[in-house]
Amino acid sequence: MIQIDIAIIGGGISGLWLLNSFKSRGFRTLLFEKRSLGSGQTLASQGMIHGGVKYNLEGRMTNASESIKAMPAIWQQCLSGEIQPDLRNVKRLAERYYLFSDGNPGNRLMAFLGSKALQGNLRRLKTSEYPEPLNHQAFKGVVYELPDAILDTADLITELAKTHGSDLILGSPQPVPDNDKGISALTMTDGASVRAACYVFCAGSGNADLLTSSHLDVPMQIRPLHQVMVKGYDLPEFHAHAVGLRSGNKPRITITSHRTADNGIVWYLGGELAETGVGRTASEQVGFARQELKHIFPFVNFKSCQWVTLRVDRAEPMQHKQARPDQPFCKRLGNVIVCWPTKLTLVPLLSSRVLSLVTETPSAVMDAATTTNLQSPDIALPPWETAF
Repeated sequence: MIQIDIAIIGGGISGLWLLNSFKSRGFRTLLFEKRSLGSGQTLASQGMIHGGVKYNLEGRMTNASESIKAMPAIWQQCLSGEIQPDLRNVKRLAERYYLFSDGNPGNRLMAFLGSKALQGNLRRLKTSEYPEPLNHQAFKGVVYELPDAILDTADLITELAKTHGSDLILGSPQPVPDNDKGISALTMTDGASVRAACYVFCAGSGNADLLTSSHLDVPMQIRPLHQVMVKGYDLPEFHAHAVGLRSGNKPRITITSHRTADNGIVWYLGGELAETGVGRTASEQVGFARQELKHIFPFVNFKSCQWVTLRVDRAEPMQHKQARPDQPFCKRLGNVIVCWPTKLTLVPLLSSRVLSLVTETPSAVMDAATTTNLQSPDIALPPWETAF
């Protein structure tokens, strides 16, 4: 029997952030991951640490934008090493990204209203300041700059995991229900048991099986995406939201750029394209994305590029009509805390809320049981390294 304070199940950004938070407060904590660190939603995210701009495109503040607007400042404190976790060594893909529209007056108005709602957080660029691929005479739109970072998510996972060694366990422990008290222990495949004062479920879609095994009821929903990756060797590195009147209060396409091991550039496409693409086959989604990029960037040559798609399941707490959650979610049931961040940017807020639910105190005497014979999980590769 291994006796600890906190057992975390799920090795994505939430689990690793919480591992750092608990250990920095003196809690004896182990994290369990059944595959590889970051292999679920974390490495499938675009890495944007945004303050809600894409929720303000109709010119008004929403519940989502209110909850998220403080997040970039918290992340920046971590990235500068001012607060924990210390993320000074995390690679930033960019220090800013862009919001742009084409020459349609409706699109211009949408971009303008979004900038007004953010009270100066956007800076409209002069034509001479336009980044590639917008610095072309054929582009007649308007471009704003947002001072928020885009992170290398694989590097973020590596940094959060690097000092924890034997506290990261490869395995899929099964909860042992304990009536209405939560669970009494976790059992490993080799029969070993782990007993904790508090158990934290942050396994994304894996929370569904954990909750069922624990006889706990927290409804979950899946909101799928169908992302597109475009790989070329002459593509510029570009991070932006392309807005359009028809896409309402979300970007028509969100683009981030990622350099591959063979020195290619991948444009990773999300936004409305990824949401509406759920009903399309892979070939249909590629065809749709080609037409979208041809319309938005008629002056960019994509002929030599490779195109693939990636289906991503966003696991979240159940909402009315499967609406997008405005807040991170955490709930305590007995000695179990169930949580979903709902998006990468909100992980610091999730962490503070989980910590507020922990009533236990760190053990005065730690269990002498060792985990050195247990294997640690590897860090997953980003999808653009395996898709082509």
